[in-house]
Amino acid sequence: MARLTRRSVLAGAAVSTAALGVEKAARAAGVRSKLVVISDVHIGDNSPTVWYQQKYHEPYLLALFDHVIANADSIQELIVLGDFVDFWTYPPDRRPPSFAEIVAANPAVLGPKGALAKTVRALNGRVTYIPGNHDMTITQADLNSAGLRPIKLIATDAYFPLGADQRILCAHGHHGTMFNAPDTTTRLAPIPIGHFATRSFCHQLTRTLKPGQTVADLADQGIPNGLDLGGLLRSVNSSLIETVVNYASSSTGLGMNDTVVMPNGDTTTLEEVKHIYRSLWSRWKAQGADDETGQLIAIKAALADITDGDYLPWFAQRQALPAGAELVVYGHTHIAVRGLKDGVISYMNTGFDCASMPDMPKRHFTFAEVDIPTLHPQIMKVSDTLGAYAVEPYDNAKLDEVVPSPAEDFSTYVTIDNRAGAADLVLTSSDAKKGYFVVPPPPRVARGQMARFWIQDKIGGAGSEGVAVYQGANGPVSLRFGCPTGMNGNLAAGADFRARSGHDASYGTLNDRPHFGHPFYVQFVTA
Repeated sequence: MARLTRRSVLAGAAVSTAALGVEKAARAAGVRSKLVVISDVHIGDNSPTVWYQQKYHEPYLLALFDHVIANADSIQELIVLGDFVDFWTYPPDRRPPSFAEIVAANPAVLGPKGALAKTVRALNGRVTYIPGNHDMTITQADLNSAGLRPIKLIATDAYFPLGADQRILCAHGHHGTMFNAPDTTTRLAPIPIGHFATRSFCHQLTRTLKPGQTVADLADQGIPNGLDLGGLLRSVNSSLIETVVNYASSSTGLGMNDTVVMPNGDTTTLEEVKHIYRSLWSRWKAQGADDETGQLIAIKAALADITDGDYLPWFAQRQALPAGAELVVYGHTHIAVRGLKDGVISYMNTGFDCASMPDMPKRHFTFAEVDIPTLHPQIMKVSDTLGAYAVEPYDNAKLDEVVPSPAEDFSTYVTIDNRAGAADLVLTSSDAKKGYFVVPPPPRVARGQMARFWIQDKIGGAGSEGVAVYQGANGPVSLRFGCPTGMNGNLAAGADFRARSGHDASYGTLNDRPHFGHPFYVQFVTA
C-alpha cells in the first residue's frame, strides 16, 4: 500500500507485481495509459451547510492530487466530472458565493499555488472540467481568472476523452435525472428544480445545526438533492413536481413565499418554482414515441433522482449505444459503482469526495481510474490511518443494474456485425411488435463496422419483440428478435447469429440460442 502524506509521496495504489511491471514498462516507453476521473467534491466557502468542509476533507483531496502528480507520466488526462465546486448548498436567504470566493476560501486546493494548479502543471495541462448540476454555471473565465487557464471547460452531456475513438464516454450523469438536468425553459435557466430542494434543506440546517457544528458532523449526509425524497416513491406520476415542492416546504420549514436568492442575485420563491416547472413531467414524457413509452421514460428519470441512482445506468446505456461507447463513466449519485450485472456496456460511477465524518467508516472518499488499452475501470479510494493517507483500489464498490431489482428486464439487445459484409446495410423498415425501442436500429451499418440497438418490454408482461429490415448487397435482410415472457422462447432469425441470455457473459455457438433467460442478447453476423 502506498502511503501518502503531505511530506512524503510514494507510488499510488496497491497493485500486483505484474501490474507494477506493466506500468513501469509503459512509463519507460512514454505511454500514458490511464485516465483519472474525479467528481462530486462539492467545494464551497466552508459555510456550515456545505458538504465539503476544509478541516475534514482537504487532507483527503490533497492526497488524491499527490497521487495524480506522482503518477503523472502514466496519466493521459485528469477529468473533473462535475460538482467539483458547489453553488447550491447555501441557505435561501443569502446569495451563493462566486467561484472567486470559493477559491479564496480554499487556497491550498484552488489557489495559484494550490494542489490543483500543481496537478495541472504536472500533467502539462491535460485536465478537463465537465460541469455537473451543482456547478453548471461555472465558466471558462472563472477557471482562467483563478490561474487555472490550462484547464479546458467542456459544457456538454457527453465527453469522449479519446477523441474520434468514442469507446469511452464521460458525463456527470445529471442529464438523465428529472430534477437536476439543465432546464432551459424558465427565466432561471439553466437552473433545474433540484436546486430548490437543496436550498430548502439548507434552510432547515440553519435552524437545527448547533453552534460550531457543520453538516459534515451529521450522519447520512451528502444526498445529491439535499433532501431525501425516497418517501415520494408513491407519487411518481404527473403530479410529482407539485408534490416535491410542497414536500420541500413542509419538511424544511421554508415558506412558499419566502425569498430564495439565486447565484446571479435574482430572487424567486417556492410558489413561483412550482409554477414555472409545472411542465417538467410532460417534457420528459414527450421523449417517448407514444404516451406509454413517454410515461416509462419520465418514471425512470424521476426514480434516478429520488432513489440512490436507480435507472441512471439505463440512461447511461441509452446514451452509449448510438455513440458506439463501450465504457460510460458517471458521477452525480455519490455512490461508487464498479460495473453492471447486465446490459451491453461497461459502467462505473466515481462516487463522491465529501462524505460526512460519521459516514466515513461505511462511505469512502472515491474516484476512478481507467486503463485505456483494456478499458478496465477501477474504483479507487483515499483512506486515512492515523494521519497517513493511502490511495488504493476499492473493490467493494457496488455492481449496479440497468433495471434495478426486484423488477425484471425482458429487453433484447441486438448487435449487427457487418465487419465481413460485402456492402453497407441500409435500414428500410423497423417495428417494435412488443415493447419499444429505447435505442432504435441505426439507419446504416457501414461495411466493416458493428452497431447495437435495444428494444425493451413495457409494463404488462408481454416482453419485447421486433423486426429490422436492412438492404444489403444481395437484397433485403429481415432480422427478427425478441425476449418474450411465459413459455415462448427467445427469438433470433433472419441471419446467422450468436446469442446469450441472463447473466451469461459468453455467446453460444453459431445459430444456437438459449430458449429461456432474460435479458436476451443476439449478435447477427453478415457475410
